[in-house]
Amino acid sequence: MSALTLSAAPLMEPAPPCRFAGGVRSWTAQALGAWDRLDRERLRIAQPVTPVMTLFDARCAYTLTPDRRGDFRVGLRRYSAQASAHAGQVALPDGSSVPATRLAFVSPTSDGGMFFIMALPSLWQANGSEPRDWRLLSMVVFMHEFAHTQQGLGLGRRVDDLLTRGLPEDADDDIVQDRFGARAGYQAAYEAERDLFYGAATAPGAEGAHTALSQAAQRMGQRRERWFTGADTVYAEADDVFLTLEGTGNWAAWTWLTDPRGGRLSPDDATTFVRGGQTQWSQDHGLGIMLALDRVSPNWPAIAFAPRGVTADELIARALVRQ
Repeated sequence: MSALTLSAAPLMEPAPPCRFAGGVRSWTAQALGAWDRLDRERLRIAQPVTPVMTLFDARCAYTLTPDRRGDFRVGLRRYSAQASAHAGQVALPDGSSVPATRLAFVSPTSDGGMFFIMALPSLWQANGSEPRDWRLLSMVVFMHEFAHTQQGLGLGRRVDDLLTRGLPEDADDDIVQDRFGARAGYQAAYEAERDLFYGAATAPGAEGAHTALSQAAQRMGQRRERWFTGADTVYAEADDVFLTLEGTGNWAAWTWLTDPRGGRLSPDDATTFVRGGQTQWSQDHGLGIMLALDRVSPNWPAIAFAPRGVTADELIARALVRQ
């Protein structure tokens, strides 16, 4: 008779509880601090928005709720924090959820506020197909999306109005590219125009930058007059609004990348980093517009982030008025 030996399976250690502490808390403070520095030095927003924030990694979600008595404070913003484990889905304020993967976006809340959600750096690090440095990329994503939290009252209303005037309900910042990109001649016109704006950003001398910006603006007007006609007229304004939203977001990221207290990149390297694969036209083109404005009218950020929601077209028109 043979003996049967049974061995007990090793017990699994329980996962540690989720806490808004350590590296997560430190990175969040660094990111909010970077935004506050940009606000103080360039934006000077009269009524800065403090959004509800959800940050998450592969196991935990951290929800930061504005609270004047909260124990997490960065600048003028103060939050109470709650941490909880998730099972691959992260809850949103409206009761729906999103997968716990690399994502970041902003949306309005039912009480008139703003909600910000973003994957933490550890998830960006896990993306082996992304050639850019994940440490820089995660902060670039934060600065871009946090810019949108400050624009909801102004530019958000513009988007809502466009939806009532014929823009598709599922429209996003790629709507112009998606609708017109494959039409004969459109991509070539867009690329030539985009390159003129980037040329204005690096043109030698103030006069050269002013002239290049004027030429780029003229080319933009010609593109819209050719393609945005009849039932498509609404896309001229949509183009303006989304170029502003994505351009200002990318400019905020670019500014952090070039800051010696931030990414410490050269302007050229920062531009290359933010442009990435240049596959999202409104983001790529929008950055070129804002960099050109930086050369001709350095006070444009304070105007763009004012409550009224001034768009790229008006910013360019103001910049081209000779003093």
